[in-house]
Amino acid sequence: MNLVKLGGSVITDKSKLKTFKAAACNRLAKELRAASDSLGVVHGAGSFGHIEAKKHSLQKGFKDDAQLKFVAMVQRDVRELNLRVLESLIDNGVRAVSVPPAAAGVFRDGQIQSFDPEPFESVFRLGLTPVSFGDVVPDGSMGFSICSGDLIMEALTKQFKPKIVVFCADVDGVFDADPKRVRKAKLIPRFDSESLSSLKRSEAKTADVTGSIYSKLERMLAISRDCEKCMIVNGNAPGRLEKALRGKQVVSTVVVPE
Repeated sequence: MNLVKLGGSVITDKSKLKTFKAAACNRLAKELRAASDSLGVVHGAGSFGHIEAKKHSLQKGFKDDAQLKFVAMVQRDVRELNLRVLESLIDNGVRAVSVPPAAAGVFRDGQIQSFDPEPFESVFRLGLTPVSFGDVVPDGSMGFSICSGDLIMEALTKQFKPKIVVFCADVDGVFDADPKRVRKAKLIPRFDSESLSSLKRSEAKTADVTGSIYSKLERMLAISRDCEKCMIVNGNAPGRLEKALRGKQVVSTVVVPE
């Protein structure tokens, strides 16, 4: 089994509300079908979730009744994105079915308190591909919280111990500086805990409601302990996801636990 995260920055334009990149998603779906029979997929919320969630501070949990309208709206919008991703996968030969994170997880303090794998296991047993996603979820202490795609990736990796875990981003991997702002930024081909400690937290921030790049990398390091290979590839580079899943060498960052 392989596990793939389709980043919100790859399948949506994160700067424009509810803007789906159909061509990119279709191409990635074809690469998934060509490269892997046993597969789990998670996708980010991108501009279908982060913009409104940040605007109304949904990542901070329940503060007042005025937020509840936007909890409902963000859930609706994220499901609209999920349906578009499902359509893309199915049209390109992936037998995909939706499994929302709250169907398997119980959440508290913005984390997964307990995880029931059965909703995913039942899909795998049928030979189907479960597709989960970042979402607003009920939270025992906060009222509601954000379950990021990365959080559900970690839970799935712990449970199913996949062979290869691939995170599709909009850059080639992890760099020693922001490659979108620093032309001479260098790719880090092998990323470990020592690499993480050398990153400056002030340089690893993002507007994403699911946290900083630093915290995402911490989660990827945890994920790398429960799979044979964990890597970050550029989902905008045609063919790279397929090659990564086939075990071929590609431009990427491989995340290792030691």
